[in-house]
Amino acid sequence: MKAIGILALFATLFVSNVAQAECAKPSTLAELVASSQEGEKAFSDMNLEQLLVHSTRAREVIVPCLSEKVRVKDAAGFHRLMALEAFTHKRTDRVIAEFHAARMLEPGYQLSLEVAPADHPLRALYERAAFADEGKLEPVYPPIGGYILVAGVRNAGRPSKTPVIIQVFGPMDKLLETRYVQPGESLPSWGKNPFGLTAKDLGLGKSVWVEPKTWYISSGAAALLTVAFYSVALYNKSQFSNTSARDTTNSDRDLQGYADRANGFGVATIATGAVALVLTGVGAGFQFGVSDDSSKKEQP
Repeated sequence: MKAIGILALFATLFVSNVAQAECAKPSTLAELVASSQEGEKAFSDMNLEQLLVHSTRAREVIVPCLSEKVRVKDAAGFHRLMALEAFTHKRTDRVIAEFHAARMLEPGYQLSLEVAPADHPLRALYERAAFADEGKLEPVYPPIGGYILVAGVRNAGRPSKTPVIIQVFGPMDKLLETRYVQPGESLPSWGKNPFGLTAKDLGLGKSVWVEPKTWYISSGAAALLTVAFYSVALYNKSQFSNTSARDTTNSDRDLQGYADRANGFGVATIATGAVALVLTGVGAGFQFGVSDDSSKKEQP
């Protein structure tokens, strides 16, 4: 067993050293698919040395040098290969995370009995992975004139607790980089926030409902509605008065219409005016009634 571990270590180091150099030639999806399949076969045959050779080569050589867009099923196969590798290292958390990534891409896929017999612990982990926490979505900004594929989805967010393959494209659909990002790993900066805004600028991180300006803005909107309703009510009232004074032949139905509209908009004026006053009061309450925590930090 020790001999196998040592051989696997040397195989891993050898492939990793090769990956450190610039890509001698671009890799293909066919190579990625072959590594995933051969790795599964090695796991079924309990050939851990070959499993680690295929998984390391897929991660360190093939994925970083890909010259093609990764298809969903190919990415799922890669994540399953990474799960098998993690299982040999007894990294249960990584196994579940990789399986979760694979299940997100291929929800209906089932492990074969050759890879995991009915009573194999790997099958239980695969079932648990369906309910794993994928983490919060982190924004990924593409380079200017380009775009990014996150697990095959264009310009999607990156789930913080789920491993994912990210491909960066520049102008003219040119593939600039393919990167396998693991949970907890920081993303490089490929581009800037196109709007130049931060979460703080948008008020994220604290509720907007405790901000006085939120209530003042709402109060202003209600006040504008109040003015509009009042104007319509006055117009219908004047139409009623003018029509009834100069046109004695006008039907009672027309006069009643003016009266109903004047009364209806009059009621609406009162209602929106009351709402505006209430919202103003709430805003004033948050502004003057809630003390700032920072004022409590220093005592005279």
